[in-house]
Amino acid sequence: MRALNNLTQNLIESLTQLLQKPGEDALQALEVCAPVLIEQLQLIQVRAVDRRDIDAQLQQALGDWLRQHPQPEAAQKDLLDNLRKQALISPSSSRAQV
Repeated sequence: MRALNNLTQNLIESLTQLLQKPGEDALQALEVCAPVLIEQLQLIQVRAVDRRDIDAQLQQALGDWLRQHPQPEAAQKDLLDNLRKQALISPSSSRAQV
């Protein structure tokens, strides 16, 4: 999973707090931090990865590996269950395409 840098995390937390209590102070704070916030949000947008794409790529790589290195059915099930528990693949992902 990709981690946000500290500045981005702080900006998100601050923005969330400001938006929860709208008012004149919030508008002034947003006006001051807007350039940095916009820059950070644009960087996030550029570097963002769609989880669905990663899930599909991981399923394909896992399927390829399992075809090259066959494993017992129970081992495959345990592996997929563990990947789901760790949130590395989506809960709706079916068995790796073997």
